[in-house]
Amino acid sequence: MRAFLIKRSLRLKNSKRYQKRKLFFKELLENHEFSYKKYFDTFMIVLIVFSVLVLVLAKTKDIPSWIFFLDIYIVSFIFFIEYILRFWINHDIHKMVLEHERQGDSLWVILFTILKSKLLYVISIPALIDLLAIFSQFRIIRLLKLYHYLYGAKTLLKALSKKEFEFKFLGYILFAVVFSFATILYVLEYEVNENINSFLDALYWALVTVSTVGYGDISPVTDIGKTISMLGIIFGIAMISFVTSVMVSAFAERFDELRTYSSINRLYNMDNVIILNGYGYLGSRIAYYLSQSKIYNCVIIEENKEKTNRAINNAQVIIYGDGYSHEIMKQINKRENILAMLTLKSNDIENIYFILNAKSYDKNAVVFSRITHQHLLSQYQSIKTDRIIDPYAIIHNRAFSYAKHYLKNSKEAKVVLFGFGKKSRNLAEKLKVHSINIIIYENCREHHTRAKELGFANVELINFEDEKHLNTLKSLNNNLIICSLDDEALNHYLAISLKVNTFHGKIIALSDTKQNNRQLKLAGADLIFDLYDESAKEFIHYLDEIKGKI
Repeated sequence: MRAFLIKRSLRLKNSKRYQKRKLFFKELLENHEFSYKKYFDTFMIVLIVFSVLVLVLAKTKDIPSWIFFLDIYIVSFIFFIEYILRFWINHDIHKMVLEHERQGDSLWVILFTILKSKLLYVISIPALIDLLAIFSQFRIIRLLKLYHYLYGAKTLLKALSKKEFEFKFLGYILFAVVFSFATILYVLEYEVNENINSFLDALYWALVTVSTVGYGDISPVTDIGKTISMLGIIFGIAMISFVTSVMVSAFAERFDELRTYSSINRLYNMDNVIILNGYGYLGSRIAYYLSQSKIYNCVIIEENKEKTNRAINNAQVIIYGDGYSHEIMKQINKRENILAMLTLKSNDIENIYFILNAKSYDKNAVVFSRITHQHLLSQYQSIKTDRIIDPYAIIHNRAFSYAKHYLKNSKEAKVVLFGFGKKSRNLAEKLKVHSINIIIYENCREHHTRAKELGFANVELINFEDEKHLNTLKSLNNNLIICSLDDEALNHYLAISLKVNTFHGKIIALSDTKQNNRQLKLAGADLIFDLYDESAKEFIHYLDEIKGKI
C-alpha cells in the first residue's frame, strides 16, 4: 500500500498533463483574475437563480415537466460535478504523501493526514452548503452558493472576519444584557403581564427591545419593567453605534486592500515602472516630472491617508501600505517591468529597511535613496544602494557654483549668509574650505554659537525684528545675499527689506518648505534653489542614465 501511494504520487507529480488540468480547475474555481472565471461565475449564478425561481413559481403556477427535469437532474448534476472538483483541488495529496515519505513517517500517519485534510474540508461550512445544494430537497440552500461567485459578498465577509474579536466581544455583551433583562422582566411580570407566559417570551421581548425594533406585541406593565425597557433601548442605541463603527472600519480597511490589489494588477500591465516609496513633497515632485516625461510609469507606495488621497487626486497609481510590507514587495517583484525603485522617506532607518526588503526579493533590483544624515552613508553603501542622494547637498552644490561664478564677475562682492541652520551649514563650510570669505547673520543664539565654534570669523547675532537691523541691510548693497533662515517668513521679510533699500546685488534663497516659492519671488529673490525640486531633477537624471543603458 505504501509503495503504491508513493509510486502514484511521483507519477502525479511528474505528470504535466495532470498538473495542467488541476491548475486549470483551481484557477477556474478560485482565481478571480482568471480569464474564464467571470463566464463560469455568470453561468453558475444563472443556474442558482433558475433553480430558486422554479421552487418559488411551483407554489403558485403549473411548471412544465421538462423544467422540473432540468432543475432536479441537470442542475443538480452540475452542482455535483462542481462539488467533486472543489473536493479534488482542495489539497494536493501527492505532495503530502511525498513530504511524509521524505520525513520517514509510517503508512498510518500518511493515511491519517490525508483523511484529516479531506475531512476538514468536507465539514467546512462552504463545503456543507455545496453538498446540500446538490439535492433538490434543499434547493433554497443554493442561494448560499452565491458566496462562491459574488466577489463582493466574499469581500464583505472577509472584511468582517478581520473584526472577529470585536464581534465576539459584542456577542458576549449582547447575550449577557439580553439574558439579564429577560430574567428581570420574567421574575417581575410573570403571571402579572398576560403577554409573558414563558421565559422565551421574556427573551423575545428583551431582544426586540435591545435591537430597538419594538414590535409592541409584548410590553412591560410594571414601573420597574418599564424602567428596564428604557435602559434596554438606550443600550441598544449604543450597541448599534458600536456595530456601525466596527463595520465601517472593516470596510474601509478592505477597500484599501482592494485598491492596492487593483494598483498591483495595473502595475503588471505597465512598462518602465518606477516605484516611489513615499509621497511627501519630494515624492510628489518626482511623480510630476515622471508623468511629464511620458517615458516612465510611476507607482507610489504610501500608508498616510492624507498623502494617498492627494496622490489619487493627482491621478497617481497608489499602493496603500508601506515599504516594510513583505507581501507588497513580493507582489511587485513578480514582474521584470520595474526599472527602478526610489525610497524617499526623511527617516533613514525606513529607507534602509525598504532597500533591504527590495534587495531580499531581487538582489539585482535598482534602488535609489534619499539620505538625511550623512553619517549613515556607509550603511547605505553596505547594502548596495545604487544611488544615494542628499537633497541638501544638491542645493548647496548649486548655490556654491552660483556663488563662485558671481564672485568671479564681481571682484568686490562678498557672500552674506542669513542663517546657519541645516539649510546652509554645509554650504558655509564649503565656502570656507575654498577660502571664500562670508558674513553670517543669525537670529538663533544656538546657531550663532555653533558657527563660532566651527571657526567662522564674521558671525553676528542680530534681532531682525529690531529697527536697527535696517541700517545693517543698507550696508550690504552689491553683495550676494543667501537667505536660508529656518523661519521662512523672515526670509521673505529680509528679501523685501533689501529690495526697498535700493539693493543692487543678488538675492538667492535656499528653500526646503512645502510652500509655493512664488512668495519668495514676489518678495524679491532673484534665484531660488528648491531642495525638493532640485533633488527631483537629480533623481530623474539618474533614471535617464539607467534607461539609456537598457
